[in-house]
Amino acid sequence: MPVAATFSDVAARVHTAVLRAPADPTPTPTATGFDWTQIRPDPEALPKSGMFYTLVNGLLYLGIIAALSGLAAGAIAFGVGPIFGASIISDRGKSMMWRAGLVAVIIGSPVAIVGWLLQQ
Repeated sequence: MPVAATFSDVAARVHTAVLRAPADPTPTPTATGFDWTQIRPDPEALPKSGMFYTLVNGLLYLGIIAALSGLAAGAIAFGVGPIFGASIISDRGKSMMWRAGLVAVIIGSPVAIVGWLLQQ
């Protein structure tokens, strides 16, 4: 019987230790939350941030010019293909226009999204 008594004693102690609620912290912390309005990008914190913006704007305009050139070349191939009886060129011109439109959306979307996020 001593083994059973020891087991039940240990079980009772574990049960009371598990059910005991932890003590409240002193002093009680205040729930202020996180102030997300204080997080803002600071361009002055980076050295030569103006050069970074110049490079990014230059890449943006090069991407837009490339997308418009692809759209124009695709439109020309799509229009000229049936005239000469080359349906393959017409189909490739049509797919080139779709790809150029998709590239234009991919290039333009991040600029609009980041601009909107910086204004919030």
